[in-house]
Amino acid sequence: MAEERKTTIKQLAVDELAAFAGQLLLVIHSGLPVLDGLEIMRDDADNPEEAAILDMMLAAYRETDSLSQAMTAAGVFPPYMIGMVHTGEVTGNLDRIMARLERHYQREGSLRTSVAQAVVYPVILSVMVTAVILILVMQVMPMFDQVFKELGTQMTGLPLVLARIGTALSGAGLVLVAAVLALAVILLAAAKTDGGSDWLQALGRRLPGMKAIRHAEAASRLAAHMSLVLASGLTAEEGLDMAETISGDPDFARALADCRGRMRGGADFSAALKQSGMFSGMDAQLIEMGSRTGTMDEALAKVADLLQQELDARIDTRLARLEPALVIIMSVIVGGLLLSVMVPLMRIMSAL
Repeated sequence: MAEERKTTIKQLAVDELAAFAGQLLLVIHSGLPVLDGLEIMRDDADNPEEAAILDMMLAAYRETDSLSQAMTAAGVFPPYMIGMVHTGEVTGNLDRIMARLERHYQREGSLRTSVAQAVVYPVILSVMVTAVILILVMQVMPMFDQVFKELGTQMTGLPLVLARIGTALSGAGLVLVAAVLALAVILLAAAKTDGGSDWLQALGRRLPGMKAIRHAEAASRLAAHMSLVLASGLTAEEGLDMAETISGDPDFARALADCRGRMRGGADFSAALKQSGMFSGMDAQLIEMGSRTGTMDEALAKVADLLQQELDARIDTRLARLEPALVIIMSVIVGGLLLSVMVPLMRIMSAL
């Protein structure tokens, strides 16, 4: 029965993972046993799905006395989080790991939102521009064509072609415009889900001008990941081995492989990171300072925050440039089409 229930429960979103880690951190800091904390969380569950997850965790925890095994039994937590919790249990750093996991998933949520925004907003603007042009072609151009015919002449060139296309599509005009607007709504809805956000990020990596944003995104993820790994008591080598799946950027994946190779060749972690090109400038200096002072995990957390701020700034700049550019493009297209029919029409009217 528990297996059937598990299959009906979807994976938790990153904001839910952050909230779960935060709740358990409060339990640990309060001095309550984990089992008692899970029971309190079960009693305070907001919905049946959350209650079902905690029921499965409670049953597994009573059998195993292990939080990581209880999370595995629930079937809704990512292997990465389960592995970190297991490490915290083994090393006795569970409270520290929970604090880092909460921050990690909060940062991941912000990162996904930022990157999705960099893709969704331009696409939605483009969709709206397309909708305006479709309305112009299917409604306005055929109307001008009819006016020219009533005056005993006809449009020529591109305006005539567009008028013919608009007339042919006029029957499906509302359907086309509705489809374009529906696409915009779907993209907005997709950006608010983990799966949709991942798909939009994959799409965004293929768009021109996204290289710097891709690099900042991947570097921020790696810094946050390594901060969490080192805080949990794992080695840098183990953390790099776990980091293969944190970014879909091929350039960053190659740099990561280069970093691992340098460490196998005897380079220390901070030097390997710098030489591989994944971090540079102030970020590399912070990591080097963290290595010298024994606070590498804190330095990497600071670097992750700085890179997140850099990413947000890059995206804001990109959007600030893109919006007026699309408005100008739309104005030129619409204005050009209207002038192409208005100028001949004015000549005809003046000759009457």
